[in-house]
Amino acid sequence: MSQIRLAELLGRLSLPCDFANGSAPGKAIRSTVLTVELGRRAGVSDEELRDAFWLTLLGHLGGLCGARDAGLRANEDRSRTASSACLGEIVAAQTPLLTALEQMREGSVGSRTTEVETKVMPLRLHEVGQLAETAYQLAGSRASLDVLRLRQGVAVDGRLVEIFFAEQGSLFAALEAPSIFERFLEIEPGPLEWADDRRLDDVAHALAVLIDGRCPLFSDHSTGVAALAVRAAGELGLGVEETRALRLGALLHDIGRVSVPNAVWMRPGALDWAAWESVRLHAHYTAQVLAPIPELADVADIASAAHERLDGSGYPQRRSARTLSTAARVLAAAHSAVAMREDRPHRPALTAEATARELVAEVAAGRLDRKAVDAVLASLGLPDRAAPANVHGLSERELEVSQFLARGQSDREIAVALRISPRTVQVHVSSILEKLGARNRTSAAVWLIEHDLCAAPLSRAQLNVLYGAAPSS
Repeated sequence: MSQIRLAELLGRLSLPCDFANGSAPGKAIRSTVLTVELGRRAGVSDEELRDAFWLTLLGHLGGLCGARDAGLRANEDRSRTASSACLGEIVAAQTPLLTALEQMREGSVGSRTTEVETKVMPLRLHEVGQLAETAYQLAGSRASLDVLRLRQGVAVDGRLVEIFFAEQGSLFAALEAPSIFERFLEIEPGPLEWADDRRLDDVAHALAVLIDGRCPLFSDHSTGVAALAVRAAGELGLGVEETRALRLGALLHDIGRVSVPNAVWMRPGALDWAAWESVRLHAHYTAQVLAPIPELADVADIASAAHERLDGSGYPQRRSARTLSTAARVLAAAHSAVAMREDRPHRPALTAEATARELVAEVAAGRLDRKAVDAVLASLGLPDRAAPANVHGLSERELEVSQFLARGQSDREIAVALRISPRTVQVHVSSILEKLGARNRTSAAVWLIEHDLCAAPLSRAQLNVLYGAAPSS
Protein backbone atom coordinates (compact mmCIF):
# COMPACT_ATOMS: atom_id res chain seq x y z
CA MET A 1 0.00 0.00 0.00
CA SER A 2 1.40 3.41 -0.94
CA GLN A 3 2.15 6.02 1.70
CA ILE A 4 -0.28 8.79 2.54
CA ARG A 5 0.33 12.01 4.42
CA LEU A 6 -0.63 11.50 8.03
CA ALA A 7 -2.36 14.89 8.17
CA GLU A 8 -4.56 13.99 5.20
CA LEU A 9 -5.41 10.61 6.69
CA LEU A 10 -6.30 11.97 10.13
CA GLY A 11 -8.05 14.99 8.66
CA ARG A 12 -10.44 12.77 6.72
CA LEU A 13 -10.83 10.36 9.63
CA SER A 14 -11.84 13.27 11.88
CA LEU A 15 -15.33 13.33 10.33
CA PRO A 16 -16.73 10.78 12.83
CA CYS A 17 -15.95 13.30 15.59
CA ASP A 18 -18.36 15.68 13.90
CA PHE A 19 -21.00 12.94 13.67
CA ALA A 20 -20.47 12.16 17.34
CA ASN A 21 -20.67 15.72 18.61
CA GLY A 22 -23.30 17.12 16.27
CA SER A 23 -20.83 19.56 14.70
CA ALA A 24 -20.78 20.74 11.11
CA PRO A 25 -18.53 18.44 9.04
CA GLY A 26 -14.93 19.64 8.95
CA LYS A 27 -14.72 21.14 12.43
CA ALA A 28 -11.30 19.61 13.11
CA ILE A 29 -9.96 20.98 9.82
CA ARG A 30 -11.31 24.49 10.41
CA SER A 31 -10.11 24.61 14.01
CA THR A 32 -6.63 23.44 13.05
CA VAL A 33 -6.33 26.04 10.29
CA LEU A 34 -7.48 28.81 12.62
CA THR A 35 -5.13 27.69 15.40
CA VAL A 36 -2.06 27.59 13.16
CA GLU A 37 -2.88 30.91 11.47
CA LEU A 38 -3.23 32.51 14.91
CA GLY A 39 0.05 30.96 16.05
CA ARG A 40 1.87 32.39 13.03
CA ARG A 41 0.59 35.86 13.81
CA ALA A 42 1.53 35.44 17.46
CA GLY A 43 5.13 34.68 16.49
CA VAL A 44 5.40 31.36 18.36
CA SER A 45 8.30 29.02 17.68
CA ASP A 46 8.26 26.44 14.88
CA GLU A 47 8.11 23.64 17.46
CA GLU A 48 5.13 25.23 19.24
CA LEU A 49 3.36 25.80 15.93
CA ARG A 50 3.87 22.17 14.95
CA ASP A 51 2.62 20.92 18.30
CA ALA A 52 -0.42 23.22 18.05
CA PHE A 53 -1.26 21.73 14.64
CA TRP A 54 -1.17 18.15 15.90
CA LEU A 55 -2.74 18.95 19.26
CA THR A 56 -5.82 20.45 17.63
CA LEU A 57 -6.21 17.64 15.13
CA LEU A 58 -5.55 14.86 17.66
CA GLY A 59 -7.74 16.57 20.23
CA HIS A 60 -10.72 16.29 17.93
CA LEU A 61 -9.98 12.63 17.31
CA GLY A 62 -9.79 12.14 21.06
CA GLY A 63 -13.34 13.48 21.20
CA LEU A 64 -14.46 10.15 19.75
CA CYS A 65 -14.32 8.69 23.23
CA GLY A 66 -16.63 11.32 24.74
CA ALA A 67 -20.06 9.99 25.69
CA ARG A 68 -22.93 12.35 24.89
CA ASP A 69 -25.40 10.55 27.13
CA ALA A 70 -25.92 11.07 30.84
CA GLY A 71 -24.94 8.16 33.05
CA LEU A 72 -21.93 7.13 30.99
CA ARG A 73 -19.36 9.50 32.44
CA ALA A 74 -17.35 6.79 34.18
CA ASN A 75 -16.80 5.07 30.88
CA GLU A 76 -15.90 8.39 29.30
CA ASP A 77 -13.27 9.03 31.96
CA ARG A 78 -11.70 5.61 31.43
CA SER A 79 -11.64 6.20 27.70
CA ARG A 80 -10.04 9.60 28.03
CA THR A 81 -7.36 8.16 30.30
CA ALA A 82 -6.28 5.88 27.47
CA SER A 83 -6.77 8.44 24.70
CA SER A 84 -3.71 10.59 25.34
CA ALA A 85 -1.36 7.63 25.02
CA CYS A 86 -3.16 6.34 21.91
CA LEU A 87 -3.09 9.69 20.17
CA GLY A 88 0.49 10.45 21.13
CA GLU A 89 1.64 7.18 19.63
CA ILE A 90 0.08 8.08 16.29
CA VAL A 91 2.55 10.91 15.69
CA ALA A 92 5.38 9.66 17.90
CA ALA A 93 4.76 12.73 20.06
CA GLN A 94 7.58 14.28 22.08
CA THR A 95 7.23 15.56 25.64
CA PRO A 96 5.75 19.03 24.90
CA LEU A 97 2.92 17.61 22.77
CA LEU A 98 2.28 14.82 25.26
CA THR A 99 2.08 17.43 28.02
CA ALA A 100 -0.44 19.44 25.98
CA LEU A 101 -2.52 16.32 25.30
CA GLU A 102 -2.51 15.46 28.99
CA GLN A 103 -3.54 18.99 29.98
CA MET A 104 -6.32 18.83 27.42
CA ARG A 105 -7.45 15.47 28.74
CA GLU A 106 -7.65 16.81 32.27
CA GLY A 107 -9.96 19.53 31.02
CA SER A 108 -7.82 22.23 32.63
CA VAL A 109 -9.88 25.18 31.43
CA GLY A 110 -8.81 27.66 34.07
CA SER A 111 -11.16 29.70 36.18
CA ARG A 112 -8.33 32.11 37.09
CA THR A 113 -5.72 33.86 34.95
CA THR A 114 -2.91 32.05 36.77
CA GLU A 115 -4.28 28.70 35.64
CA VAL A 116 -4.34 29.83 32.01
CA GLU A 117 -0.72 30.86 32.33
CA THR A 118 0.35 27.40 33.47
CA LYS A 119 -0.72 25.85 30.17
CA VAL A 120 1.75 25.18 27.39
CA MET A 121 1.53 27.47 24.36
CA PRO A 122 0.15 24.86 21.91
CA LEU A 123 -2.82 24.29 24.23
CA ARG A 124 -3.43 28.04 24.61
CA LEU A 125 -3.52 28.43 20.82
CA HIS A 126 -5.82 25.44 20.48
CA GLU A 127 -8.28 26.77 23.05
CA VAL A 128 -8.59 30.16 21.36
CA GLY A 129 -8.89 28.62 17.90
CA GLN A 130 -11.48 26.06 18.93
CA LEU A 131 -13.56 28.53 20.91
CA ALA A 132 -13.56 31.02 18.04
CA GLU A 133 -14.47 28.36 15.45
CA THR A 134 -17.29 26.92 17.56
CA ALA A 135 -18.91 30.32 18.14
CA TYR A 136 -18.41 31.25 14.50
CA GLN A 137 -20.25 28.16 13.28
CA LEU A 138 -23.13 28.84 15.65
CA ALA A 139 -23.67 32.54 15.07
CA GLY A 140 -20.98 34.13 12.89
CA SER A 141 -17.94 36.34 13.37
CA ARG A 142 -19.57 38.80 15.81
CA ALA A 143 -20.52 35.97 18.16
CA SER A 144 -16.99 34.58 17.87
CA LEU A 145 -15.47 37.88 18.93
CA ASP A 146 -17.99 38.35 21.74
CA VAL A 147 -17.23 34.93 23.23
CA LEU A 148 -13.49 35.51 23.04
CA ARG A 149 -13.81 38.88 24.77
CA LEU A 150 -16.03 37.37 27.46
CA ARG A 151 -13.53 34.61 28.27
CA GLN A 152 -10.35 36.63 27.70
CA GLY A 153 -7.87 36.14 30.52
CA VAL A 154 -10.31 33.89 32.38
CA ALA A 155 -10.50 30.74 30.32
CA VAL A 156 -8.25 31.61 27.37
CA ASP A 157 -4.97 33.48 26.89
CA GLY A 158 -5.59 37.23 26.94
CA ARG A 159 -2.65 38.14 24.68
CA LEU A 160 -3.75 35.66 22.02
CA VAL A 161 -7.27 37.11 22.11
CA GLU A 162 -5.86 40.59 21.49
CA ILE A 163 -3.90 39.26 18.50
CA PHE A 164 -7.05 37.56 17.23
CA PHE A 165 -8.96 40.86 17.36
CA ALA A 166 -6.14 42.70 15.60
CA GLU A 167 -5.95 40.06 12.84
CA GLN A 168 -9.62 39.13 12.69
CA GLY A 169 -10.06 39.98 9.01
CA SER A 170 -7.45 37.55 7.73
CA LEU A 171 -8.30 34.91 10.34
CA PHE A 172 -11.99 34.80 9.43
CA ALA A 173 -11.04 34.81 5.76
CA ALA A 174 -8.94 31.68 6.35
CA LEU A 175 -11.89 30.09 8.14
CA GLU A 176 -14.23 30.85 5.25
CA ALA A 177 -11.94 29.58 2.46
CA PRO A 178 -13.87 27.19 0.16
CA SER A 179 -10.75 25.04 -0.30
CA ILE A 180 -10.01 24.83 3.40
CA PHE A 181 -8.90 21.18 3.29
CA GLU A 182 -6.18 22.06 0.80
CA ARG A 183 -5.24 25.00 3.02
CA PHE A 184 -5.11 22.63 5.98
CA LEU A 185 -2.56 20.47 4.16
CA GLU A 186 -0.54 23.51 3.08
CA ILE A 187 -0.09 24.90 6.58
CA GLU A 188 1.17 21.69 8.20
CA PRO A 189 4.45 22.72 9.84
CA GLY A 190 7.41 20.68 8.67
CA PRO A 191 8.79 18.15 8.59
CA LEU A 192 5.76 16.49 7.01
CA GLU A 193 4.54 13.29 8.63
CA TRP A 194 3.78 10.25 6.45
CA ALA A 195 1.81 7.10 7.20
CA ASP A 196 3.46 3.90 6.00
CA ASP A 197 1.85 0.48 6.48
CA ARG A 198 2.90 0.23 10.11
CA ARG A 199 1.74 3.71 11.05
CA LEU A 200 -1.55 3.21 9.21
CA ASP A 201 -2.11 0.10 11.31
CA ASP A 202 -1.32 2.13 14.45
CA VAL A 203 -3.85 4.79 13.43
CA ALA A 204 -6.55 2.20 12.77
CA HIS A 205 -5.89 0.48 16.09
CA ALA A 206 -5.92 3.76 18.05
CA LEU A 207 -9.19 4.86 16.43
CA ALA A 208 -10.73 1.45 17.13
CA VAL A 209 -9.85 1.82 20.82
CA LEU A 210 -11.28 5.33 20.96
CA ILE A 211 -14.47 4.43 19.11
CA ASP A 212 -15.13 1.34 21.21
CA GLY A 213 -14.43 3.30 24.39
CA ARG A 214 -17.30 5.63 23.59
CA CYS A 215 -19.92 3.12 24.78
CA PRO A 216 -19.46 0.42 27.46
CA LEU A 217 -21.29 -2.12 25.32
CA PHE A 218 -18.49 -2.16 22.76
CA SER A 219 -15.35 -2.29 24.87
CA ASP A 220 -12.66 -4.09 22.82
CA HIS A 221 -15.24 -4.96 20.13
CA SER A 222 -13.38 -3.77 17.02
CA THR A 223 -10.00 -5.10 18.13
CA GLY A 224 -11.67 -8.42 18.96
CA VAL A 225 -13.30 -8.61 15.53
CA ALA A 226 -9.97 -7.81 13.88
CA ALA A 227 -8.11 -10.51 15.80
CA LEU A 228 -10.74 -13.15 14.97
CA ALA A 229 -10.94 -12.10 11.31
CA VAL A 230 -7.16 -12.40 10.91
CA ARG A 231 -7.16 -15.89 12.43
CA ALA A 232 -10.01 -16.92 10.11
CA ALA A 233 -8.07 -15.49 7.15
CA GLY A 234 -5.21 -17.77 8.12
CA GLU A 235 -7.57 -20.76 8.14
CA LEU A 236 -8.64 -19.85 4.60
CA GLY A 237 -5.11 -19.21 3.38
CA LEU A 238 -5.73 -15.60 2.34
CA GLY A 239 -2.72 -13.68 1.04
CA VAL A 240 -0.74 -11.11 3.02
CA GLU A 241 -2.23 -8.03 1.34
CA GLU A 242 -5.81 -9.30 1.51
CA THR A 243 -5.36 -10.21 5.17
CA ARG A 244 -3.92 -6.79 5.93
CA ALA A 245 -6.84 -5.04 4.23
CA LEU A 246 -9.19 -7.29 6.20
CA ARG A 247 -7.51 -6.36 9.49
CA LEU A 248 -7.75 -2.64 8.75
CA GLY A 249 -11.36 -3.04 7.63
CA ALA A 250 -12.19 -4.89 10.84
CA LEU A 251 -10.55 -2.24 13.02
CA LEU A 252 -12.42 0.55 11.22
CA HIS A 253 -15.73 -1.16 10.41
CA ASP A 254 -17.57 0.68 13.18
CA ILE A 255 -16.05 4.12 12.71
CA GLY A 256 -19.52 5.32 11.69
CA ARG A 257 -21.03 3.97 14.92
CA VAL A 258 -20.32 7.26 16.67
CA SER A 259 -23.11 8.81 14.59
CA VAL A 260 -25.60 6.89 16.74
CA PRO A 261 -26.30 8.21 20.28
CA ASN A 262 -25.39 5.81 23.07
CA ALA A 263 -29.00 5.97 24.25
CA VAL A 264 -29.99 4.04 21.13
CA TRP A 265 -27.39 1.32 21.68
CA MET A 266 -28.33 1.06 25.36
CA ARG A 267 -32.08 0.74 24.75
CA PRO A 268 -33.32 -2.55 26.24
CA GLY A 269 -36.45 -2.97 24.13
CA ALA A 270 -37.17 -3.11 20.42
CA LEU A 271 -35.94 -0.17 18.35
CA ASP A 272 -38.52 2.04 16.66
CA TRP A 273 -38.21 3.00 13.01
CA ALA A 274 -36.15 6.15 13.62
CA ALA A 275 -33.69 4.40 15.95
CA TRP A 276 -33.28 1.48 13.57
CA GLU A 277 -32.61 3.84 10.67
CA SER A 278 -29.85 5.55 12.64
CA VAL A 279 -28.32 2.13 13.39
CA ARG A 280 -28.57 1.06 9.76
CA LEU A 281 -26.95 4.27 8.55
CA HIS A 282 -23.88 3.93 10.73
CA ALA A 283 -22.41 1.49 8.19
CA HIS A 284 -23.10 4.05 5.47
CA TYR A 285 -21.12 6.65 7.41
CA THR A 286 -18.22 4.19 7.69
CA ALA A 287 -18.09 4.02 3.91
CA GLN A 288 -18.52 7.80 3.61
CA VAL A 289 -15.48 8.40 5.82
CA LEU A 290 -13.14 5.80 4.31
CA ALA A 291 -14.07 5.77 0.60
CA PRO A 292 -12.63 9.24 -0.27
CA ILE A 293 -9.15 8.05 0.78
CA PRO A 294 -7.72 6.38 -2.38
CA GLU A 295 -5.20 4.35 -0.40
CA LEU A 296 -8.06 2.82 1.62
CA ALA A 297 -10.42 1.94 -1.25
CA ASP A 298 -10.18 -1.81 -0.64
CA VAL A 299 -10.41 -1.31 3.11
CA ALA A 300 -13.55 0.82 2.70
CA ASP A 301 -15.22 -1.88 0.62
CA ILE A 302 -14.52 -4.49 3.29
CA ALA A 303 -15.31 -2.34 6.33
CA SER A 304 -18.66 -1.12 5.01
CA ALA A 305 -19.75 -4.72 4.31
CA ALA A 306 -19.61 -5.93 7.93
CA HIS A 307 -23.41 -5.92 8.11
CA GLU A 308 -24.13 -7.04 4.54
CA ARG A 309 -25.50 -10.53 3.87
CA LEU A 310 -25.23 -12.91 0.91
CA ASP A 311 -28.98 -12.92 0.32
CA GLY A 312 -29.19 -9.12 0.07
CA SER A 313 -30.92 -8.71 3.45
CA GLY A 314 -28.07 -6.77 5.06
CA TYR A 315 -27.33 -3.07 5.29
CA PRO A 316 -26.57 -0.36 4.32
CA GLN A 317 -26.66 -1.22 0.59
CA ARG A 318 -28.36 -4.65 0.59
CA ARG A 319 -25.44 -5.99 -1.45
CA SER A 320 -25.70 -9.41 -3.07
CA ALA A 321 -23.30 -12.33 -2.83
CA ARG A 322 -21.52 -11.60 -6.09
CA THR A 323 -20.36 -8.17 -4.85
CA LEU A 324 -18.87 -9.44 -1.58
CA SER A 325 -15.20 -10.42 -1.56
CA THR A 326 -13.82 -13.24 0.54
CA ALA A 327 -12.45 -10.69 3.02
CA ALA A 328 -15.87 -9.01 3.31
CA ARG A 329 -17.49 -12.39 3.96
CA VAL A 330 -14.95 -13.22 6.65
CA LEU A 331 -15.52 -9.85 8.32
CA ALA A 332 -19.29 -10.40 8.36
CA ALA A 333 -18.85 -13.81 9.99
CA ALA A 334 -16.24 -12.61 12.50
CA HIS A 335 -18.31 -9.55 13.42
CA SER A 336 -21.39 -11.72 13.96
CA ALA A 337 -19.47 -14.14 16.17
CA VAL A 338 -17.95 -11.42 18.35
CA ALA A 339 -21.25 -9.54 18.67
CA MET A 340 -23.03 -12.71 19.75
CA ARG A 341 -20.49 -13.21 22.54
CA GLU A 342 -21.08 -9.68 23.91
CA ASP A 343 -23.81 -8.58 26.31
CA ARG A 344 -26.57 -6.46 24.85
CA PRO A 345 -29.40 -4.62 26.66
CA HIS A 346 -31.99 -7.00 25.15
CA ARG A 347 -30.06 -10.25 25.78
CA PRO A 348 -27.07 -11.70 27.64
CA ALA A 349 -23.95 -12.82 25.82
CA LEU A 350 -24.33 -16.15 24.05
CA THR A 351 -22.26 -19.15 25.04
CA ALA A 352 -19.69 -20.52 22.60
CA GLU A 353 -22.00 -23.41 21.74
CA ALA A 354 -24.98 -21.13 21.15
CA THR A 355 -22.84 -18.84 19.01
CA ALA A 356 -21.81 -21.78 16.84
CA ARG A 357 -25.44 -22.84 16.39
CA GLU A 358 -26.47 -19.30 15.42
CA LEU A 359 -23.66 -18.97 12.88
CA VAL A 360 -24.48 -22.33 11.30
CA ALA A 361 -28.15 -21.29 11.13
CA GLU A 362 -27.14 -18.08 9.35
CA VAL A 363 -25.32 -20.16 6.74
CA ALA A 364 -28.33 -22.43 6.31
CA ALA A 365 -30.52 -19.35 5.80
CA GLY A 366 -28.18 -18.12 3.05
CA ARG A 367 -27.03 -15.03 4.91
CA LEU A 368 -23.42 -15.86 5.87
CA ASP A 369 -20.74 -17.57 3.80
CA ARG A 370 -20.17 -21.23 4.71
CA LYS A 371 -16.38 -21.19 4.28
CA ALA A 372 -16.03 -17.94 6.22
CA VAL A 373 -18.16 -19.26 9.08
CA ASP A 374 -16.26 -22.55 9.17
CA ALA A 375 -12.99 -20.61 9.34
CA VAL A 376 -14.34 -18.48 12.20
CA LEU A 377 -15.56 -21.55 14.07
CA ALA A 378 -12.18 -23.22 13.61
CA SER A 379 -10.44 -20.07 14.87
CA LEU A 380 -12.65 -20.17 17.98
CA GLY A 381 -11.75 -23.81 18.54
CA LEU A 382 -15.36 -24.94 18.05
CA PRO A 383 -16.13 -28.30 16.40
CA ASP A 384 -19.35 -27.21 14.67
CA ARG A 385 -19.32 -26.75 10.90
CA ALA A 386 -21.90 -25.49 8.44
CA ALA A 387 -23.56 -28.01 6.14
CA PRO A 388 -22.34 -27.99 2.51
CA ALA A 389 -24.28 -25.84 0.10
CA ASN A 390 -27.08 -27.32 -2.01
CA VAL A 391 -25.30 -28.54 -5.15
CA HIS A 392 -28.48 -29.30 -7.14
CA GLY A 393 -27.47 -32.85 -7.90
CA LEU A 394 -24.09 -31.97 -9.41
CA SER A 395 -21.56 -34.75 -9.17
CA GLU A 396 -18.11 -34.23 -7.67
CA ARG A 397 -16.57 -34.03 -11.14
CA GLU A 398 -19.27 -31.61 -12.30
CA LEU A 399 -18.53 -29.42 -9.32
CA GLU A 400 -14.88 -29.37 -10.34
CA VAL A 401 -15.82 -28.40 -13.90
CA SER A 402 -18.13 -25.72 -12.46
CA GLN A 403 -15.20 -23.92 -10.81
CA PHE A 404 -13.65 -23.32 -14.23
CA LEU A 405 -16.98 -22.74 -15.97
CA ALA A 406 -17.74 -19.91 -13.56
CA ARG A 407 -14.51 -18.23 -14.67
CA GLY A 408 -15.46 -18.34 -18.32
CA GLN A 409 -12.76 -20.81 -19.28
CA SER A 410 -13.05 -22.80 -22.51
CA ASP A 411 -13.56 -26.55 -22.79
CA ARG A 412 -9.93 -26.95 -23.84
CA GLU A 413 -8.65 -24.94 -20.84
CA ILE A 414 -10.83 -26.95 -18.47
CA ALA A 415 -9.64 -30.20 -20.06
CA VAL A 416 -6.00 -29.28 -19.56
CA ALA A 417 -6.57 -28.23 -15.93
CA LEU A 418 -8.47 -31.41 -15.02
CA ARG A 419 -6.48 -33.72 -17.33
CA ILE A 420 -9.54 -34.98 -19.15
CA SER A 421 -10.54 -34.76 -22.82
CA PRO A 422 -12.39 -31.73 -24.26
CA ARG A 423 -15.19 -34.09 -25.29
CA THR A 424 -15.62 -35.22 -21.67
CA VAL A 425 -15.76 -31.58 -20.61
CA GLN A 426 -18.55 -30.94 -23.14
CA VAL A 427 -20.55 -33.82 -21.65
CA HIS A 428 -20.12 -32.44 -18.12
CA VAL A 429 -21.02 -28.89 -19.20
CA SER A 430 -24.19 -30.12 -20.91
CA SER A 431 -25.17 -32.00 -17.75
CA ILE A 432 -24.48 -28.94 -15.58
CA LEU A 433 -26.65 -26.71 -17.78
CA GLU A 434 -29.49 -29.24 -17.65
CA LYS A 435 -29.36 -29.68 -13.87
CA LEU A 436 -29.23 -25.94 -13.24
CA GLY A 437 -31.92 -25.13 -15.80
CA ALA A 438 -29.54 -22.71 -17.49
CA ARG A 439 -29.75 -21.87 -21.19
CA ASN A 440 -26.07 -21.15 -21.78
CA ARG A 441 -22.64 -21.13 -20.15
CA THR A 442 -22.85 -17.51 -19.07
CA SER A 443 -26.19 -18.10 -17.36
CA ALA A 444 -24.75 -21.14 -15.58
CA ALA A 445 -21.67 -19.16 -14.49
CA VAL A 446 -23.84 -16.44 -12.96
CA TRP A 447 -25.93 -19.04 -11.12
CA LEU A 448 -22.84 -20.76 -9.73
CA ILE A 449 -21.43 -17.47 -8.43
CA GLU A 450 -24.68 -16.33 -6.84
CA HIS A 451 -25.11 -19.70 -5.09
CA ASP A 452 -21.57 -19.64 -3.71
CA LEU A 453 -20.40 -22.65 -5.73
CA CYS A 454 -17.35 -20.86 -7.09
CA ALA A 455 -14.25 -21.82 -5.12
CA ALA A 456 -12.83 -18.29 -5.03
CA PRO A 457 -14.37 -14.90 -5.86
CA LEU A 458 -13.95 -13.66 -9.42
CA SER A 459 -12.15 -10.46 -10.26
CA ARG A 460 -14.14 -7.29 -10.91
CA ALA A 461 -13.24 -7.55 -14.62
CA GLN A 462 -14.57 -11.11 -14.79
CA LEU A 463 -17.78 -10.06 -13.07
CA ASN A 464 -18.24 -7.18 -15.50
CA VAL A 465 -17.89 -9.56 -18.43
CA LEU A 466 -20.40 -12.00 -17.01
CA TYR A 467 -23.03 -9.53 -15.86
CA GLY A 468 -22.54 -7.23 -18.80
CA ALA A 469 -23.70 -10.07 -21.04
CA ALA A 470 -27.26 -9.85 -19.65
CA PRO A 471 -27.54 -13.61 -19.09
CA SER A 472 -30.87 -15.41 -19.17
CA SER A 473 -31.73 -18.48 -17.16
